[in-house]
Amino acid sequence: MADNYDPNQNNPYQNNPYGNYQNSQYGNQYGNQYGNMYGSNPNGQDPNQMYQQQMMQQQMNRGMFGSQQPNYAPGQQGYYTGAEKVDVNAVLTRSFLFMFLALLITGVTALIVANSWSENGALGRFILGNKWGFVVFLIAEFALVIACNAAIKRNNLTVSGVLFFLYSVVNGLTLSVIFLAYTKESITKVFFIAAGIFGVMAFLGAVTKIDLSKLGTILVIGLIGLIVATLINLFVKSSMMETIICGVGVLIFIGLTAYDTQKIKKLAAEATTYDPNVIGIYGAMELYLDFINLFLYLLRLFGKTNN
Repeated sequence: MADNYDPNQNNPYQNNPYGNYQNSQYGNQYGNQYGNMYGSNPNGQDPNQMYQQQMMQQQMNRGMFGSQQPNYAPGQQGYYTGAEKVDVNAVLTRSFLFMFLALLITGVTALIVANSWSENGALGRFILGNKWGFVVFLIAEFALVIACNAAIKRNNLTVSGVLFFLYSVVNGLTLSVIFLAYTKESITKVFFIAAGIFGVMAFLGAVTKIDLSKLGTILVIGLIGLIVATLINLFVKSSMMETIICGVGVLIFIGLTAYDTQKIKKLAAEATTYDPNVIGIYGAMELYLDFINLFLYLLRLFGKTNN
């Protein structure tokens, strides 16, 4: 297979619609209703501010992950020399399995940290009661995404897998802030709503015969418009505009779920020089970030805040 390698062949990762999507902002104004909650916080950081930072980080991670282009050159560490034809459905199944495990790790981690905070535990105080602790973990997320991309480019299954699941742990640490901003009941309800929507759209993306490539371009344009509107609303502070932004965000990530599911199948069929499990890790990260962003937007729309 390596002897027949054509350096001019099409790279299935080259036209990733998220490649140039590096800078994004999320705004969400909830007033000062949490001020009293953080009376014991030495830095006085509002949980909504941390929540906004976390949402921004999710979008930055999404863009960074999509910007990398795996290298097909043979002789690299972990170069795959297996069967020429990859079982597409098996790769897609692995992607969903890895994604499910990552979400489970994220959820359990977030609950542990949230409980630690409520019980004045050291971990909770460091992450949620210390502004710099929260920022450190956001930077760690960014670094892990870059490192995971590098491992995927090198077709290194072990390293990319470890980094992906480590990222899910760190993401759980920072996402724990939502338990301060919203009630556990509303978080649970919105999670199952997001899971249901995600499942339906992923199924449609997997079975549809329609090429969704053009949809990806439209979604990127919509995402850019969403960023602009979000930045404007940071200054306007319009609750109606905030609702519209969240609604559009939900629609965009609903579409991206179907698009990314189909994209994983195409990558599995075309990237025969890659270990199918590595493609599964790549797909899991894409789907994981789609779900997280969908969940956060739905939470902003329907979540019941703590008073």
